[in-house]
Amino acid sequence: MFFPGLSFRTTEESLRNAFMNFGQLVEVNLVMDKIANRPRGFAFLRYATEEESRKAIEGMHGKFLDGRVIFVEVAKPRSELRQRVEQNPRY
Repeated sequence: MFFPGLSFRTTEESLRNAFMNFGQLVEVNLVMDKIANRPRGFAFLRYATEEESRKAIEGMHGKFLDGRVIFVEVAKPRSELRQRVEQNPRY
């Protein structure tokens, strides 16, 4: 799953805590800006099953996390995501 527009205060721990009730989290990847040493505002999460992922999307899309409304999407292939970022640098 892909999470654009996260708060810069969001941590891997806050993501894990918010999403652990929907199933077994296999991976939590909060993308960091290495120069500024802070989150870049997006993350990827992966569950053990697709059913758990669907539950998380249904349960958390449009909810608040760390003071911002979050948007939960199915992650796109890397090439498609790169094209999206180039078209809209907000992500």
